Amino acid sequence: MMVADIRKIQQEIDKINQDTTDIVLKAQDIYQRYLSLLGASVSRQLILSSYHLCTQTYPAAFLQLPLHQQQFLQQELQNHSQQLQTALEHILDQLDPLLPAQAIDSQTINSQTVDSQALEPQAILMVLQNIEQAIFVALRDQSAATNELLQKNNIIPTMAIDLLFEVAAKAAEHGRSITTTPHLITALMDDATEAQSDARHGPVVAIFLQLSDLEFMDTAVMQQRHQIRQLWQQLKALHEIFTQKQQEKIVAEATAAWRASWVVSQDF
Repeated sequence: MMVADIRKIQQEIDKINQDTTDIVLKAQDIYQRYLSLLGASVSRQLILSSYHLCTQTYPAAFLQLPLHQQQFLQQELQNHSQQLQTALEHILDQLDPLLPAQAIDSQTINSQTVDSQALEPQAILMVLQNIEQAIFVALRDQSAATNELLQKNNIIPTMAIDLLFEVAAKAAEHGRSITTTPHLITALMDDATEAQSDARHGPVVAIFLQLSDLEFMDTAVMQQRHQIRQLWQQLKALHEIFTQKQQEKIVAEATAAWRASWVVSQDF
């Protein structure tokens, strides 16, 4: 009877692994669509935010540039936006989602490939968390690179904005909005810092691409994010059941081992 119980529990665990495998295939498809849409959206927003800085926030600084430098800056901004779009679209390729190598390529994913390796829900949750972190890092790094480009071209005042950027990044990581104008952050610097860094006075405005703003402003991206949340909920539910069944199996195996090894002492 105990062997039958263990076998039944194992069958339930195998079913959970199969359900997890199905979700993995679905997750890769959804994330690829999400990252493709997000890449196109953020590419546009990076250009729009740069346009806002050059024409609304610091128009005098942009006008001081000769025509060839204006054109060079615009071309570099387009390059930055394209680089960010490409980086986002290839995030899944850059991560190891605990699948066989041939399964990482979206063109060759199939159930037979993935079934050969059982995947536990917790492992997949960790992979998805890595994907989310990679998205955040890509937005943060390209924001910093774009600000550096604007500083080198004397659009943004030359000053250390590392602390401001660090505070903004931590807020964004916890899902808090820190931008009044989408993707632009503002800092008030003290007089000493202003005097050392730039003759211009007033708040300093810089680019900070924020995922919540991107999703809110693009319905298609938001719809994909909704599907991603549903996947997370399904995986978390499977993880809870998987943990429970694993514990049941261990208890059943320990009970069976006890009974199999029990020998009644003559003095008992």
